Amino acid sequence: MAMRPPRLSARAVRKSFQATCAVDGVDLDLHAGEILALVGANGAGKSTLVKILCGAIAADDGRIEINGRTVSFRAVADAHAAGIAVAHQQVAIIPCLDGAENIMLGREPRRFGLIDQAALRRKAQALADRVGVAIDLARECGTLSLGETKILDILKAVAHDPAVLILDEPTASLSLAESRRLFTFLDELKARGLAILFISHHLNEVFAHCDRVAVLKDGRKVFDGPVAAATPADVVRLMVGRAIEDTKRESDGAAGDGDLALSLRQARVGRLAIPALDIRRGEIVGIAGVLGAGQTELLERLAGVPHAASVASARLPGLARLPDSVAEAIAAGIYLVADNRIRKALFPGLDVQENLASGALGALSRHLFVQPEAEAGAARDVIARLGIKCHGPRQDVMTLSGGNQQKVAFGRWLLRMARDRQAAPPLLLLDNPTEGVDVGAKAEIYALIRDFACQGAAVLVASAEFAELLALCGRVHCIAHHCLGAALPRAGLTEDRLLLEVA
Repeated sequence: MAMRPPRLSARAVRKSFQATCAVDGVDLDLHAGEILALVGANGAGKSTLVKILCGAIAADDGRIEINGRTVSFRAVADAHAAGIAVAHQQVAIIPCLDGAENIMLGREPRRFGLIDQAALRRKAQALADRVGVAIDLARECGTLSLGETKILDILKAVAHDPAVLILDEPTASLSLAESRRLFTFLDELKARGLAILFISHHLNEVFAHCDRVAVLKDGRKVFDGPVAAATPADVVRLMVGRAIEDTKRESDGAAGDGDLALSLRQARVGRLAIPALDIRRGEIVGIAGVLGAGQTELLERLAGVPHAASVASARLPGLARLPDSVAEAIAAGIYLVADNRIRKALFPGLDVQENLASGALGALSRHLFVQPEAEAGAARDVIARLGIKCHGPRQDVMTLSGGNQQKVAFGRWLLRMARDRQAAPPLLLLDNPTEGVDVGAKAEIYALIRDFACQGAAVLVASAEFAELLALCGRVHCIAHHCLGAALPRAGLTEDRLLLEVA
């Protein structure tokens, strides 16, 4: 590998935004036929470096080489023409087009000057078949799940036959089975000589599937070498500057010996049947299922989002039925951290402080007006507690890294709970709560979830990352054949066992 000329090289790349140096003199080589992992804590500079490599932004200094030739990218199209393809963390799928049209967008086969729809669909289907994807490519993408659109976004990047493929958190929204199929496909692309830059917070994926790993911290590269030359613990220390506790232990709050906080009997939400679901105060319960199995709709309905539902009997905090609205659920102490932070959990037009305060406006107001000093003080407390990396409370929330955006989504309920100390412990509903969050922040959020449970909160977690369920939950329900199965005790559970249960 070392004797081959790099397919892509970056030399002394630097980029600053006002007083913040996001990328500080980074060197990086990516060779044909290898998968290079790029890791780092949220805000370490990964996204900025990727934007420079794909032509989205220009570096302040340094140079980029393709096959030993210095190139200059004035736009994304220039990088694309040079053979660099990117599948970003946020999918770039057009909802009103179907799957085949999205995959072939920009490279549609033509006949007599018109798009050859038959050829387009044959090529798109052939590519999907190579990955083992069973998505109906004739469906409009607006009707697909988040995980399905993520897979299509990756197929769209590969359809252009790039020399370099950059994948930004490609498995963040994928089930374990979908991730395994994806890595099988990546291994095939690697064998064909494709150079792959793989950005991920999942170190188990890095060490299982990547050849080398480069670590960024505060904009600088602090390690670059074969995965065999480091351990996950070494990488974590390099990323966050400290050792973190093992997140694979069972939750301290798993016993769940408190009163019932949630009880459903013979319920149905959409296509998902729920024969029985009980959660006690002080307990963390998990839901495992393939993406789109109905776990998101279940959590949203419990939080008051309108979904078709029926139930024989229900008990929730302060309610003997399912809540009629989101406002009623919040007033009862039922809080949801949604699965898609941009579409469901944040207000993109507001800053960090306003997003954090949005869950507790009543407690921060006097005579119908929000008190600025109270709002600012409460926001600063949450920013400090969760370690949200931002220039200040007034920073636009959309300019934060993905992990810090997730912390803000989590933090607004933390702020509400802190301002409403007289209320009973809440029912906390978490849908993929650490998606896009680095390992250091993930450990902190896990500790926070356990702390909530220890203080009496009932926590229901749905996650596409089965290791997360094993780290947090005392019991796990599995969804199979549109039905929520009986709870399985944490003892003896493994990721493979959960995968078999949901198959």
